[in-house]
Amino acid sequence: MVRTRFTLPAAGIAVAGLLLAGCGGDSDDPGAEASATAPASANGADADFARQMIEHHAQAIEMARLVPSDGVSAELTDLAAAVEAVQQPEIDQLTAMLERWGEDPSPSSGGGHDGHGGGSADGMMSAEDMDALGAATGAEFERLWLEMMIEHHRGAIAMAEAELAEGADAEALALAQAVVDAQEAEIAQMETMLGGGAGAAGAADGAAAAPAFSHIHGLGADAGLLYVATHEGLYEISAAGAAALAGPDDHDFMGFTMTGAGEFLASGHPNSRTDLPGDLGLLESADGGASWVGRSLSGEVDFHALDAKGSMVYGWSSGTGELLSSTDRTTWERLGQVGLADLTVHPDDDQTLLITTEDGPRISADGGRTFGPLDGAPVLFLADWPRTAELYGVTPDGTVQHSPDGGTTWHQRSALGERPQAITVGADGAVYAALEDSIVVSADGGDTFTELYTWA
Repeated sequence: MVRTRFTLPAAGIAVAGLLLAGCGGDSDDPGAEASATAPASANGADADFARQMIEHHAQAIEMARLVPSDGVSAELTDLAAAVEAVQQPEIDQLTAMLERWGEDPSPSSGGGHDGHGGGSADGMMSAEDMDALGAATGAEFERLWLEMMIEHHRGAIAMAEAELAEGADAEALALAQAVVDAQEAEIAQMETMLGGGAGAAGAADGAAAAPAFSHIHGLGADAGLLYVATHEGLYEISAAGAAALAGPDDHDFMGFTMTGAGEFLASGHPNSRTDLPGDLGLLESADGGASWVGRSLSGEVDFHALDAKGSMVYGWSSGTGELLSSTDRTTWERLGQVGLADLTVHPDDDQTLLITTEDGPRISADGGRTFGPLDGAPVLFLADWPRTAELYGVTPDGTVQHSPDGGTTWHQRSALGERPQAITVGADGAVYAALEDSIVVSADGGDTFTELYTWA
């Protein structure tokens, strides 16, 4: 089913930038293989991205710390706390990446951070901007902070998108996608707080607008409904294309999978109205997403990839890059670090799973402890294994691939025209794909697609 990605703090990352690291492999000494390839995986774009994003995040944290404890809305206070809670660990991660590459983590000279008064492309604020923010109070402070942080976030997204286009290191690419995902969602929230969001516009028009999804992390098809895990909660879309929240818990569901009729597992981050920890761990719903129960790892893990078969659950932690498994949804076995874009479990064998990597799909027959190549398969970004003999996948350029014999041979189907954010195959064989501004469905095995829902 599908899930998300990328990850880290966890997601579409360019699969060409993924690097399998750990979790077994073909070598007699997997650690030697990882250590031999890791240094060569980074290029100059990766190093520039890491240095510049450290500096960029540092200013965002400085802005967050300017938010007073009173005189502003609770939503702003919560948002500022969330910015610091996410971006400080990312600074630590970026610093460690530079050190691993043998690069100086010191800020790059200049870096283009000239302040937005002169039209800075990366959204960095000038000293004058920061002074003005520090001097503001009350509603004026809140307005100014939101406007500045929106610009700052847009700059970070531009930097991350440049990394996705030019970078090579799997961890850096994963983090870049995480930045895009998180900051697009926060921009939407801040625009709404300013009164310029889609929700405010809909209210002004006197009618509720159809939900527009800033990013989709997973899909699941069940009994005529398509479930869509998004930054803004879990939605259900009818066959007629009507969308509605499945329940009141509009969390940021970064990882999602169906386990049965109306039964789901999910992970991600809470909405700002709760006192739940920033990482939700494993959540479970038995009523079609109307309510959720925390099962384990609350405050510890944010799964950006999830799949399950029977009692076996596999999850990929965005924070550590580890693959984990559980047979009771409470206790977990840590299987090692692995770079992946997606994972899918064999429908009849819970010890067999497939992951997608930069070198093509890799398969494990021992519960994720070791992986080997799936010979002859194309490089895939997303994959789903709906039936024993059938595998579906999508390449990084958005081409749908189908294997009728469990991955031995592959046949090219439709070209979607862009890299989808998620895919799933329903029990009736319908293939669903989430694109940038629409969800499409195929009733002929991926040969042709029609729009099910659009928000363009």
